[in-house]
Parts: sequence; C-alpha cells; structure tokens
Amino acid sequence: MLTPILRTVRNFLIILVVSLAVWLLPGAISIAQDYGIPTVGVTWENQYGQIPDWSQLTFRTLPPILSDGVFEAPSEMNDVLNYDLSRVWQAGQTADTYLKLGDFQTSLYLQLFNLYSVAQLTQLDLEQVALGALEMVAWQSLDDLVTAIPGLGNFEIGAVPPIQELLSSRWTGTPGFNPQANDTIAELLGEYPELGQLNLGDLGDQLNSFAITDIPGLDTVPLQNFADWGNSTLGGVPGLADVPFDQMPNPIGSVGLLGQVDVAYGPAEQSRQNTISGSYQAGFNVACETDCAHVELTASPALHGKQWISGKYQEVRGGEGILGQVNGGKEPTGRHPFGKVAKVVVWDVDESTGTVSTALFFRICKRGIPDLGCTPYFIGPVPFLSYSETTMMLVGLLDGQGGSSSSASLPTEVLDQARQLGIPTEALPGFISDGFDLCGDGPGGVDYSALAAAFSSIEGHYDSVGAYVCDGDGNCGRGLGRYQYMSYRSDVRSTIRQQSGGAAFLAKVDSGSAISNAEIDRFFPSTSQDGIFKQDQNRNIAQAQQEGFSGGRLIERVGQIHFGGPGAKIDGGSSDVHGRLTLKSYGEKLLQSYETALASGGGKHCAKQTGGDLNQRIFQSMGEMGRFDSSSGPDGGNLACAWAVNRVLANAGIQPVGANTNYVPSVEADLQAGRGTQISQSQAAPGDIVIASTAGHIGICMNQGCTQVRSNSSSRARFTWDSDINFAGVYGAGQSRIYRLKN
Repeated sequence: MLTPILRTVRNFLIILVVSLAVWLLPGAISIAQDYGIPTVGVTWENQYGQIPDWSQLTFRTLPPILSDGVFEAPSEMNDVLNYDLSRVWQAGQTADTYLKLGDFQTSLYLQLFNLYSVAQLTQLDLEQVALGALEMVAWQSLDDLVTAIPGLGNFEIGAVPPIQELLSSRWTGTPGFNPQANDTIAELLGEYPELGQLNLGDLGDQLNSFAITDIPGLDTVPLQNFADWGNSTLGGVPGLADVPFDQMPNPIGSVGLLGQVDVAYGPAEQSRQNTISGSYQAGFNVACETDCAHVELTASPALHGKQWISGKYQEVRGGEGILGQVNGGKEPTGRHPFGKVAKVVVWDVDESTGTVSTALFFRICKRGIPDLGCTPYFIGPVPFLSYSETTMMLVGLLDGQGGSSSSASLPTEVLDQARQLGIPTEALPGFISDGFDLCGDGPGGVDYSALAAAFSSIEGHYDSVGAYVCDGDGNCGRGLGRYQYMSYRSDVRSTIRQQSGGAAFLAKVDSGSAISNAEIDRFFPSTSQDGIFKQDQNRNIAQAQQEGFSGGRLIERVGQIHFGGPGAKIDGGSSDVHGRLTLKSYGEKLLQSYETALASGGGKHCAKQTGGDLNQRIFQSMGEMGRFDSSSGPDGGNLACAWAVNRVLANAGIQPVGANTNYVPSVEADLQAGRGTQISQSQAAPGDIVIASTAGHIGICMNQGCTQVRSNSSSRARFTWDSDINFAGVYGAGQSRIYRLKN
C-alpha cells in the first residue's frame, strides 16, 4: 500500500514529467576546445595512456556545462516532500552550483564528511567562515540542531551566540518568557517546546555575522546528521567543491581496461551490434541502427573490434524509481568507468581527423523516505577527455556495469573512510545489513543470540533506562535499552530521530530529565537496538581477534571493549560510575552468562521453519550458518560454489539441487527442469538463486531486487563473498540469471 506521501508524489508524476524542459540540442553542441583536464600517464601491457588525475580534479575545477536546462517540479510536490526537486542550470556554470549532496548519496557518500574534515583537506579556517555559508543551516530548527549535535542541549544559551540571538530577537515580549544566558538549551526547550520549531534561517543576513565555530560541535558531526542535508548544493558546504575526487569518502579511481582507439567513425555509420555502451537499465551492449558515430577499439583481446557508440546521437533507457520517468526515461548511451558518480559519453567523433571527445553527464537523485530514485543521466554535456586514433582510452572493467565493479553493498573504501571520520557503519545511508536479526554466528563463531542474552543479563531489558552520566569528553546522556547504548552515540541518535517525536525525546534525554520505560519502547524499539548491537559486536569481535583472542577469552575481551570502549585496557581494573564491575570482572561475568545461554540452547529462536515460503527458509538458513568454511568442499573450497549453495539448502531442510550437486550447469539444468522458475531482477527477493551468465558461478540473493549476492569465495574457501548480481564481471560480462526454488 502506498503511503500518503508516495501517493501524492505519484499523482504529481505526470505533471513532473511534462514540466521538464531541457534546452539541449545535441547536434548543435560541440566540444571543440581542449579543456585541460589534468591527467597522469600509465603503462598497460606495454601501451602508454593518459587517465584522469583525480588528485587534481574537483567539482569546482571540472569544465563548465555546455547547455542550459531546467527541471521544474510542481511546487506542491516540493512542499509535500519538504525537498526542492527543481533544478536550473546555465551554460558556463560549474557542477558545484547546480548539483546537490543528495545526488551523490550512494556514489561519493558526501554526507559522511564533516566540516572539520573538509577544512583539513582544503586548508580552510572555519573561524573565518560565516555561518550562513553553510546552506543547510538556514533550514535547521532548534530541535534539529539538538538532535544533530550530541551534547548541544547541555550548553548554556549564552555560550551559543546564534541561538541566543535567535531567541532574543524572535521571542521578545512573550508573556512569561525570560531566558537567562545561563539557562541550558535543553532546559529552555523542555519548558517551552514550541521554541524547538524556530529556524536559524529566521535570522536572515545576521547568519553571516556569526562563524561556523560559534555553534559548538557543528563542525565535527557528519553532514548526514542535519535535517534535509541532501537538499544542499555542493557549493553550499564550505570547502566541499574544492576537495579532490580521490579524497572523497568513496574516492574515484581509474581501474580497468585501456583500449586503443583504432578507428573513429562518423554518424553516417549504421547497424552496429558489437558495442560496449548503453546504461545500467538497458545493459552495456546496446545496438545502434542509425547515426552510429562511434569509436572502434583494439589492443586488448577482450576489446578488439568493440564499438563505443556516441551518446550525441543515441539515447538509451535510464533512471530508476519515480524520477526515472524524467526526460522521457532517456539518457545518452555511454559507460561508467568511474561508477555512478557520472556517466562518460563519447560525444564528438571526427572521422576526417580521427579524433574523439568525451563528456560527463550527471543525474538528480532523491533517496531516503520516500525513495524517488534517480533521473536518467541527462545533465550535461560537461567536457571531459579527448583522444585520437592510436591513443589509449580508459573503458573500465567489462563487468556488466559499464566499467564499474563496485559492490552493491557499501564499498570497503567507504566503510574505512567512515571509520576514520568516526561514523558508525550502521548509521550510513543505504547500509545493507545481513538482515538476520540475532540469528546465526558472527566472526569467530560467536553466537549472536547467546551473546545478546549474556549482555542482557548484565545490562537490562529492552526498556531499561540508565543513569544520567558524562564521559571524559563532555558527552552526557543515559544508557538506553537492553545493551545500555549511550544516548549521545551518533548511531543511536540517528535511529531515534527517525521516530515521530524523536527529536523532542532526545532533547529530554540530553537535559537529564527522567525517562520512562514506555518512552524507550516507543523511540528506541527492540529491532533498532538489535540492529545496532549486531554491527557493534562485529567490530568488537574483529578488534578482539586482531588482539589475538579466541574462544572464551574472545568473549571476555568483547565484553571489556563493550564496557570500556575500543581503548579499554586488557583485563584492566577501571570501573564505571556505579563501581560494581571492573573491565576484567565485566568480561568474566559476560563469559559466564554467555556459556549459560549456549547451554540453554543459544539461538533456539532461530530454528528452521518446517514449512512455508522456501525463500524465507533459505534466507534464514544463511543467517544460521553465517560465513561458513568451505574448505571441505571440492578442491579444498576452490571449486565449491555449487557445493556451498546446496549446503545452505540442506541446512534449510531442502533437498539439494542438481544431478551433480557440485557442478553449476547441473544445478541450473535441474532448476530449468522443474525445481525452479526463472524470474527477473525486479521480481527477485532474498533466498533466490543467482547463476552467472557463463554458468561459471552461483550464489544466493541477499536483498530485494538482488543487488547483493553472497557466494563462495574461492581464494578464502569461505561462503563470504558479497558481490553485485553479476559477480563483479569475474565470470563474464553478461547478465546473470535468477531462479526461484519452487519445490
């Protein structure tokens, strides 16, 4: 059933599509000059080529766009979404002026940055930067700020000049209202909750009389903490437009194949079938019938004779979700050697001189709730690299993703950068968890359910409320719920804020006011607690393993890290505010409780279903088994992909598939003979079976739409490889096939 917001958006869709006008005449726009894109030289298979030098490229230094355009969404839709979908750009503008943070939510992950990190990368002195330069600050309410910045509510009003000015200028003369400079923000919001709706934008030009640093903590929290962060232009975040692309949370790199430009063909060419260009939606082997200007490649055997068609003359299907209908659902044909950030399009092809130019095209995205998807890549052209015959051209990997082989889950680089920025993994937008709740084993064979029960025996229940305490860094709050996670943690705050009334609840917690058990149930439900717990303990277990612990000592050390943080001294004598347990005794108590929980059945609640949906049973079985060892499979786990999938099925109480259960073609033959039904990716769900285009590999869908697949890792001999649906192109460039087991 559609939510009211989605229903309203759907009703506006036709208006939205009609309202779009793009003043782009592809045939009239030519990239004639050299725009001086910085490059670095590389040697590949004895061939020399030039690739972009991403350390010297920023959004501000990209060449200006060559076309005028406007995307005009109905104002009523913008009001419903509280987000301005409309976009206007003019020839000569740089990308930072018309692109928004939300456009890169699942590519560059710009929302992970905080202002301090950006300032360090760009040598920016935040004390000299006006508060008004941060575009999103204008639509932050006091409730929003208190939610976004842990501990802000504990500051006295007089210590935060912009808030003091807002209160004094907007509420003068209100009966009974007489805020004192030494009143804390939380105290004031507790007494006058209506003040929480005041926006800093109400100060108008006065925002420029304050510095970024005049709001304590504003520069150290990730941009994603702020309300409607995605609505800010890139230029609306001080310094962001000057951060090199190789320093982004998910940095751009240049990997994959270099193809030699063999021949440049003009638009008179027709009927070209051997292509490597297209789109995510149409695939990257889209044929061209007429006006087939293109580049024919050579050098690599995999690229010999391949054709990259010019997007100046050919459009293909693009976009996703509701916004995928914009621009008639079309975008220039091209490739994605740098991922989803932008599309690389062959543009001008001059047959007489043997030269070719390329261009970048961008898109508009609106993810989150509601998730409207992304438009086609239609904002362009932005001039990029040019080539001539015999020079080497980067085309990326032949992976079925247009050159990009990034995983459907968050890339490792993103996770590493997030940790460096102090952002918990589970707080990341689009984070894909295992989705198994507390079922199954974690790293080191730790039983999640038993571990959770052990912590609960020490800490409390799902509705437990801890004492109001402050740590050594000045963060104050309460332990909340079954695992007593502190209320000032960014992942806890992010989760609570998603609940209706969550911002006001956080302000109450920050102020030290009493909290009821019912409020914990409402604002921090058990599912949220367990989700944070599982990811948190994964990190704790990994740290303990790195420190050399295993078995019972591993559990003890995990307890110490949970109790005292990552820097907790091994077997230390430090205690908490209650003085009941030390680091050492906490770990010992946790181990004792863990062993008791295991003896009583551990994850009994995760037992297999004896009937019902096969997908659910398969998915549940994966949770129970975790990332299991496959070294007992064929060739010591090296050829164990089908063996591993059938082991998951057997654990689910399902008869193995295939006359030869260790051979993928045999498994697929059995599925085609009646054990399964082939389905499309749009129909796919967790538990469906995925087979590579060449039948060289097999795995199991992890999520709706099957953008994440788990399969056996030959190199590690473990059922641990999380990839995209096409296994990162390792087993061929074609599209994988998906089957749903039916008996």
